[in-house]
Amino acid sequence: MAANRKIEVEFKVKCSAEKFYSMMTRDALKLPKYVPRIIHNVQVVSGEDNKPFGVRMRAKITAMDHQNMSLTFTVVDGYLSDDYTSFSNTLTITTPTQRDGNYNCVVKWSEDLTKELDANLLKEG
Repeated sequence: MAANRKIEVEFKVKCSAEKFYSMMTRDALKLPKYVPRIIHNVQVVSGEDNKPFGVRMRAKITAMDHQNMSLTFTVVDGYLSDDYTSFSNTLTITTPTQRDGNYNCVVKWSEDLTKELDANLLKEG
C-alpha cells in the first residue's frame, strides 16, 4: 500500500514572472548572480565512468509549458528515491491581477510524493 502526499507553498517574488521563469529554466547556471546569499556556486558536474561525483540527486524534467510558465521535474535517482517511490515538483509562475507593493509575480511550488508503506505496520492487532 502506498501513501500519497501533496505539499504546496506559494510566495511572492520581486521580479517579473518572465524573468523568474527564465532564471529557473534557461539561466539556471546564473542562479548565484540572482541569489548570492543563498546559492554560492552552480556547476555542471561530470562523473567518472558515468557515475555522478558529489551529486546528491538527479532529476528529469517531465513537463515544461513556456506559455503558462510551468515546469515539472521528477527525481530519478539519489537520496530521495531511497524513501519515496515517486517524488516530483511543479513550479508555476503567474502575474497577479493586482500588484502587491514591489512584488511582481507569484510562484506556486508543489511537491507530489508517494511512499510505499511497510506491510508490517499495517497489520491489524
